[in-house]
Amino acid sequence: MATTAAAAKTPPVEAAPPQAAPKKKQSKLVLIVGVLAVVLAAAGAAAWFFLFDEAEGDEPKVSSKPAIFLPVDQFTVNLQPEEGQQYLQVAMTLKVADQAVADSIKAVMPEVRSRVLLLLSSKKPSQLVPVEGKNRLIEEIVREVEGSLPSARVAKPAKKHSETEGKKAKAALKAKAKSQEAEAPQAPPSRVLAVYFTHFIVQ
Repeated sequence: MATTAAAAKTPPVEAAPPQAAPKKKQSKLVLIVGVLAVVLAAAGAAAWFFLFDEAEGDEPKVSSKPAIFLPVDQFTVNLQPEEGQQYLQVAMTLKVADQAVADSIKAVMPEVRSRVLLLLSSKKPSQLVPVEGKNRLIEEIVREVEGSLPSARVAKPAKKHSETEGKKAKAALKAKAKSQEAEAPQAPPSRVLAVYFTHFIVQ
């Protein structure tokens, strides 16, 4: 009987408080996962935007105006003798920046052909047979064609000075002129972009 009375006086154990803690932890976990999902979605959207924007920005570069190709008549020249008399037959096509450059080359074609003819006839067969020799020849042809074109730079007229100028003024002008000559001028952009051989025989 005493045991039954003590058991009756003992209050029942409440199970609610232990269940409250997991609910709070679960809600925090859901909140963290939600924030991470939002951040990842924003990062993905930003990456897609930048990639798509760069792809669209590259399209105009691809659709640039095409270069101009200018064929040059065939050359037949005697080469410098090594093992008997040998000659070179070569035809080429020039790749130029635009139509204006092509027209300029056509206007001075006799000079272009003369320069290239002298260049080719100065070569030995052993210099032209290797690929390295052909590549070097291409560079030299580009220089010769560029040298035939009129320069884009216009020379400025020299200033006239009065005879009454002092010696110091003249010395200062001479020093300035020397310093300007010492400065390396910027090379103009190449108007001849490439040379393509369409016929090349050494015999």
